[in-house]
Amino acid sequence: MYLFQQEYFKELDGRLTFEPNLNFNDYDIMQSILEAERNIGALARLGLKDHPLKPTILRNSIIRTAHFTTKIEQNKLEYKEVESLYNKYSKKQQTSYKYKAEKEVNNVFSAYEYIYSLNPNKDFSNMSEKVLIKIHSLLMNGISEHPEGYRTIRVSLRDGDGNISYMPPDQNEIGKYMSAFFNWLYTAVTGYENTYSDNQIKANKVHPLILSGIAHHFIGYIHPFPDGNGRAARAYSTLVAFLHEDISKIKDAFSVEEFFDRDIERYYDTLMLATQGNLKPFILFYLDCVNRALIKVLRELQRYNKIKHTREVLGKGHAAIMFEVIARMEDGEIFERSLFDKVLDASPSSITKNINKLKELKVIEPTEIRGEYIVNILGD
Repeated sequence: MYLFQQEYFKELDGRLTFEPNLNFNDYDIMQSILEAERNIGALARLGLKDHPLKPTILRNSIIRTAHFTTKIEQNKLEYKEVESLYNKYSKKQQTSYKYKAEKEVNNVFSAYEYIYSLNPNKDFSNMSEKVLIKIHSLLMNGISEHPEGYRTIRVSLRDGDGNISYMPPDQNEIGKYMSAFFNWLYTAVTGYENTYSDNQIKANKVHPLILSGIAHHFIGYIHPFPDGNGRAARAYSTLVAFLHEDISKIKDAFSVEEFFDRDIERYYDTLMLATQGNLKPFILFYLDCVNRALIKVLRELQRYNKIKHTREVLGKGHAAIMFEVIARMEDGEIFERSLFDKVLDASPSSITKNINKLKELKVIEPTEIRGEYIVNILGD
């Protein structure tokens, strides 16, 4: 069991201050930041703002976010069930929730709709302490037995075996720790000591994605709420990332939560390391997940553009029909030649000819098994 030790707090002139133990210019962290900037720039060049695929990307992103952020908290709903709930939510349909799991998912839709309406890049008050509390309230609406706001009870974190793994600070100390964090965050974002000061004390501001990762860890570290701290941390860190001007323009286009869930052990292990005073592994993990999420959207746009171009090249005919079949598959998916026999009224020689055409366009590749092919529209 690990007890809260004030690893990131110091007394300065009789005032508690938050000081993350992290080199913001660390080489590994900067490499991850540079990769993120390249990915964000690539999305801008592909014109996501006006792209025909944008509505689909936005819809899929919020569904994935709701599915995975609740799945991490042991919600058992399948992706298709979450998708069905979103269809009702987006149409403003009145829904009675038979299960708590459904209400949890609907709360994520409400919370992120609120988050997407905010722009901390324009006004720090859009990410203030009050905003964090409201996000938590939206996430836990109707599913928590505790009153809104910071906890008034002692809590503990338990491992998979039910043993206590971490004891956050006492409930009576939450206010001072949260105040110290938000004071630090204000300075890191604006460069000013506080909202009443005209004295700019820091020339170099911290990169928004680093701030986002720190905020994510901090909420779990202090555990300010009686429950729902994990989903609140993931939601609030999403908001903090909008400090990045270009991310604020694509804020509802990608889901980092999906990649937390894919590597859940590393997620929890690095969070615990951060709680014990070593923040770097979690920040690197967090940035890796951000980059994977950005790359996923980037690949979706690139694939759409490649499909559009291939359609134009093929025009009409058997090859075009065959391409439409594989365009509905995922890259890496394997199929057999017999698939085309079922959808085409064509001779074997015609099918062979058009398979060769698709191979020349590099949208399919043969495997080592005769008559078997792999979809590879992006050509990786």
